Amino acid sequence: MRPRCYISIQRVIVVLALLVIILQVFHIYLMMQQEDSPADIKGKTSSTSGKLMLQEIKNAYMLDSSGYYFIVPNILQGGGGGGGGKGFHSSVSPDIALATHTTSNNLQHLLQLSRRWQGLLSVSVLTHSHDAEYALQSILRLYECNKDIQQNVMFHLVFPVSSHKYISNIVHRDVNCENEQTMNTRDYENFEIGELQYPHNILRNLAMKMVTASFILVSDIDLLPSVNLSKSFQMDMINSKIVRNKNAYILPVFETGENKYIPSTKEELLTDKNVRPFYGNVCAKCQQFTNYKRWKNTRKSDKLEVAFSVEWQHPYEPFFIASKSSLPLYDERFKQYGYNRVSQICEMHIAGFNFSVLNNAFLVHKGYKVKNKFYSRKTSDHQENRQHYKNFIAELKSKYSDSTRKCEI
Repeated sequence: MRPRCYISIQRVIVVLALLVIILQVFHIYLMMQQEDSPADIKGKTSSTSGKLMLQEIKNAYMLDSSGYYFIVPNILQGGGGGGGGKGFHSSVSPDIALATHTTSNNLQHLLQLSRRWQGLLSVSVLTHSHDAEYALQSILRLYECNKDIQQNVMFHLVFPVSSHKYISNIVHRDVNCENEQTMNTRDYENFEIGELQYPHNILRNLAMKMVTASFILVSDIDLLPSVNLSKSFQMDMINSKIVRNKNAYILPVFETGENKYIPSTKEELLTDKNVRPFYGNVCAKCQQFTNYKRWKNTRKSDKLEVAFSVEWQHPYEPFFIASKSSLPLYDERFKQYGYNRVSQICEMHIAGFNFSVLNNAFLVHKGYKVKNKFYSRKTSDHQENRQHYKNFIAELKSKYSDSTRKCEI
């Protein structure tokens, strides 16, 4: 008589659970390999892009509203257009774009951002005399050595008028995509760039103005969006004609530890114990009106759609997608730390915008924001911008005299 074989149900469950864990770890590994993979163009490049870029800068004549900065749009642009403002020709749909801004030491974030976004990207870069050669070589290297960036990203430059002579004399150097970049640059924290004030809103406006997309997300370069966000918004919102002109579609924002995997889907985010709401340690009320708890508990859906609406209150400053044509520009008087984003959202509120939170979309910042990690002049700059904000609110009352909405500190 053959012996019977008994298999414990508990043992089967344990084996299956281990298999699931192994598959999840392998999936995360593959995602990290994909996002952090090296440049995909090899060898030395000697195209005319770099020469055209330098020629554009040499001929710079456009000033910002204060007359302090030169603005040079489209020094390099997607679709192989090079410099010269010859138009933007990307392989992806032009209906939605991401606009962002940076200094040279944060340009490396563009690699992951372009791969995660997979759509039109408009990037404004701030530089100055002693940083400019490194900044321009970094931009050229990103453009020449990465197909996604070459196809879908447009670069713009902002620098002080006082730096023009130095920058216009920079000599073109070819890029070798197989070699590491060896140039050195000053490693500055946040907005501490010597005497130069970081002009967030000049940079944002420039990046936003240069795209012809119908809808736009204005974000920071170190915020990664959930996977397929541009395509999902295109398919599920724009093509379905769900979107409205005066509606801001909010993306909940989170932050995670350094050197941690950045979740790409809502399912991954909800199970990641390293993730927490953005700015929770620095200014929790700046993001709390998103209602993270409600967002986490929204019903599961394969489509991107509006989960719920929220009321704007000061000092709420969400990141959002909105119709470019109805979006007020950022006030360029705000520089350095404080009120530079919330001033625009305050104007949107008074102008009659509604705010809706999307169900599956989000942004994640790599690294936790901590109060004592800000630059030395943060407090004084914040106080100065607070006074600018009070004046700004007074101006809005006159500009939107028929509005019943208020925007008080």
